[in-house]
Amino acid sequence: MPNTFAYGALLIWPLVTFAIFAILRPNQAVIWSLLAGYLFLPVKTSFDFPGVPALDKTSIVNLSTFLAAILYTGPRAVRAPQEWWINVLMIGYVASPILTIFGNSDALIYGDLLIPGLKLYDAFSSGAYKAIDLLPLLIGYNLLRTPKGQHEILRAIVIASLGYSLLMLVEIRLSPQLHRWIYGFFPHSFDQQMRGDGFRPVVFLGHGLLVAIFAAISIAAAAYLARMRVRLFGISSWWWLAYLLIVLMLCKSLGALILAVAAAGMTLFMNRKLIRIICASAALIVLTYPALRGSDSIPVQPIADYVAHYSEERAASFQTRIDNEDQLLARANQRPWFGWGGYGRNRVFNEETGKDISITDGMWIIIVGTYGWIGYIFTFGLLCIPIIISSAKKFNYLANSGFVDMLLVINLFDILLNSSLSPLTWLMAGSAVPFIHSARLKRGSFG
Repeated sequence: MPNTFAYGALLIWPLVTFAIFAILRPNQAVIWSLLAGYLFLPVKTSFDFPGVPALDKTSIVNLSTFLAAILYTGPRAVRAPQEWWINVLMIGYVASPILTIFGNSDALIYGDLLIPGLKLYDAFSSGAYKAIDLLPLLIGYNLLRTPKGQHEILRAIVIASLGYSLLMLVEIRLSPQLHRWIYGFFPHSFDQQMRGDGFRPVVFLGHGLLVAIFAAISIAAAAYLARMRVRLFGISSWWWLAYLLIVLMLCKSLGALILAVAAAGMTLFMNRKLIRIICASAALIVLTYPALRGSDSIPVQPIADYVAHYSEERAASFQTRIDNEDQLLARANQRPWFGWGGYGRNRVFNEETGKDISITDGMWIIIVGTYGWIGYIFTFGLLCIPIIISSAKKFNYLANSGFVDMLLVINLFDILLNSSLSPLTWLMAGSAVPFIHSARLKRGSFG
């Protein structure tokens, strides 16, 4: 159970956010307030009041940053996007729970387990939380959609990861204990953080895989700084890139390491146009992944068989993931358009005992099962379409947009496998939206 300090950290976070804005420029403060909250606040800790969404790590950080941005920048931070498709997707993302309640008013009974049907209150509560989810996207769109803003994102991620790496190294040596020492409880299964004869660091993110993917994103950002010959703390970013790569190797996450090495290589040695094309292709795969997975176009079983030749432990873990996704996908296809809704209705239970026999890892299967294919399109449309359309010639190529796209693609591929959707993801998506050449651009309206 969370201790008093865990709840206290959530309570004082708005004050910390306003202090950050008082010290830094608004565009920097937005990035650092979201990053610091994501990296250091406790997970699985929230204030649950009747009639309002749960006030947890994500909602408190998003709301605090949003309010501070309005105070320090005025209405500029909250302007509605000019692009019609972004507005349609945002409205659909927030409103999709209303569509889900239709056809889900029935209670589900498995043995002694009773799962209630959905009511209008559930739709409004879920929609309100989804609206809070989108605040970083809106802020990123309005305040960071410039070469300078994108550079600040890339630079801040590297600096934050350098500081965070010290805590990661502590847990690699001593085992994941920081969340328990400071906040009074361990947020996940400890066994899952053991790999070989060592440990994955968890720090304050809830799982070692989330720490590893953040490290992978920071490596791609460090590769950008190295390419631009940026020095941090008087040291060449090439050295920081090498250091972060070593830290990620110690995190013992093969998937994150592969993504990091591939992204760093493309960032260092490819031209911007090719990077945009590759990122757009990757985003298109992510956007259509459920359809590809459902039609067996993604060779997941051959991949599992191939992995078994090198590591039985990793192959067994991957096979378990495949088997669970198959049964959850079959469950989702029973109500494909708008999903099953909350309360675990999307999960698979033993008909006689009521025991939950499913494991939900990938965010894609959670969204498809909960909000259906429509919910998936709204969610991943907001995350993928900015990358896809940025490859069109009519859109302006900002100097750093392709590199932000690269970071976002790393996160998107991981979202297919894990639940790593975070405020940082939405912030990068907002800053990655391209815009058409116009007089507004010449006047510096987005500067």
